[in-house]
Amino acid sequence: MNKWWFGLALGLGLGGVIFAAPASPGKLVAKGLGFTVKQSELESAYRQFVLSQAVSGSVVPTEMEVFFRKQVLDELIIRNIAATRATAGDRGQAYIQSLDSYKDLRSYYISETAFILRIQSLGFTTNAYRLHLQNNALTQQVLKRELKSKTMVKDTEIEGYYNKNHSLWKVPAIAEVVHVLLAKVDLVTGRKLNPDERAFKQSVAAKVLRKARVGVSMKQLALEFSEDMSTKEIGGKLQIVQGSSSPAFERKIFALRPSQIEMVESDFGYHIVKVASVVPARTRKLPEVSREIRNHLHVKKYLSVLPDYVSLLRRQASVIVLLD
Repeated sequence: MNKWWFGLALGLGLGGVIFAAPASPGKLVAKGLGFTVKQSELESAYRQFVLSQAVSGSVVPTEMEVFFRKQVLDELIIRNIAATRATAGDRGQAYIQSLDSYKDLRSYYISETAFILRIQSLGFTTNAYRLHLQNNALTQQVLKRELKSKTMVKDTEIEGYYNKNHSLWKVPAIAEVVHVLLAKVDLVTGRKLNPDERAFKQSVAAKVLRKARVGVSMKQLALEFSEDMSTKEIGGKLQIVQGSSSPAFERKIFALRPSQIEMVESDFGYHIVKVASVVPARTRKLPEVSREIRNHLHVKKYLSVLPDYVSLLRRQASVIVLLD
């Protein structure tokens, strides 16, 4: 794996960010046809990289500083090369993509203030962060456009991938149920109940079953009796995906008819269950997954040709690294 490729894994175009001793802002650390990279730009980009790692809970080891600083410089170099090769169309697409990215990221935060604080924790102002996203998008847009002929996916490739990976398209059966749980374990300590305690829980479950069968609503029974805290407040609604729980328990659940009410025992407890609906297992058809497959194969091709292409761009741009 070459050094640029590792840099891409960190994220294209880290933008500008300060670390280590102060440096001369005018000193060049790299140059090529149509661009230069100053020491101040590298320090700014490296600081933002370190901050981004810190925000995600990672610390960049001091002994790895030289290594990561070179990765950041490689990203700055390819960002500059891409900018010199960008068309008006590339810039327009990058602008639109950066706006969409900004909106998507903002949607993860409950308030504008929380979002701005997160941006500031990475060493950015909001305007600088927008520019950072736009630089990232422009780099990716240029590379994808220039590699388009090498990364196009044919319909025959999509069909071949679909036929070779039948297991990927299987969708398990799903049962929508309403249930009331009487647990066979102490929900605070996890201790298994003794025989007398289990017998009492089973008698309560039998009482709930009788009430349900004479017409008392399952929602009401769940609110009154259920010990499943994750579904109690929503009236006992539960979705069971075949293959996600005990096979014996699932066999009993999927054998029930819609609206049938039964007591089903599992290792966890006694469940009074009413099946609302069952969606049978199926296999997704080629038209349903063709876009997913195309995207997957495109990314796979793109990643395979990208390292060599980046090396070619560096040679064509006569890149010289002046970093000590």
